[in-house]
Amino acid sequence: MKNFEDVRKDLARENPELFISLEIVGKRIAARDRKELSQRELSRLSNVPQKTISRMESGKDIPKLVTLLKLAHVLELELSLIDKHGEDEQAASMSSFTH
Repeated sequence: MKNFEDVRKDLARENPELFISLEIVGKRIAARDRKELSQRELSRLSNVPQKTISRMESGKDIPKLVTLLKLAHVLELELSLIDKHGEDEQAASMSSFTH
């Protein structure tokens, strides 16, 4: 029987785009919960339609970068690219693109 980590690894290998989207959405949902914001409140603060937030959270839509940046700003998250080979410790931060 596979455990959760095995399923994650399989998904990452078989469908990397979906895997990354689900990871991002999961972290965003956790941040929304920590801030105790409803989808409606997050929508108002981010200027992202509540329907878009709902579809993202249910896995029906893969979020666009501009949408992620708007939500990240409100949720005080940072989107970044990290060199997975460890050759460069610096991350290319995208938080400055939020407004």
